[in-house]
Amino acid sequence: MNGKVEIKNATPGDAPSVAEIGRLTFYETWRPVNTEEDMQLYLESSFNEKQMLAEITDQSANTFLLAVLGDEPIGYVKMRRDRTYDEFKNEKSIEIERIYVKKKFQDQKIGKLLMDHCIELAKSENSVWIWLGVNNENVKAIEFYKKYGFEIFGTKKFILGTAVDEDFLMKLNIENV
Repeated sequence: MNGKVEIKNATPGDAPSVAEIGRLTFYETWRPVNTEEDMQLYLESSFNEKQMLAEITDQSANTFLLAVLGDEPIGYVKMRRDRTYDEFKNEKSIEIERIYVKKKFQDQKIGKLLMDHCIELAKSENSVWIWLGVNNENVKAIEFYKKYGFEIFGTKKFILGTAVDEDFLMKLNIENV
């Protein structure tokens, strides 16, 4: 990788790039274990440009951090402030809903760079917890989160088209980082 990766807040003008990265990375990761029909249903509902624009624009609920190399958007993270679990006993929490990096840039520490920015954002907002859901078969991601100190605290269902998958819920106490 030549050049420096910049992490910036996504703007409404970045919605097409965010949607493209989301569709591409989700498809590459999950197509081998899902039907094409289920994939298309999920991709259209979750990664269309109109949906991305609405989510990026709702800055009270969401923050999108975009990883850019030169002029090329190569990954992003979506953080949410509008969901929580009883597990956090009303302590302030923030969710990492998505952390996606284009396949050709994986294993180049882009995910680490994005995660480090997530932790800094959570600290700057005085969150006590960062939490996320991760497919229980995504061993690579689970190990990545465990390296940061995330621990499993439950499970949830994830609907992908007509399929129902199971995700682990993982949490990290920011005060320990």
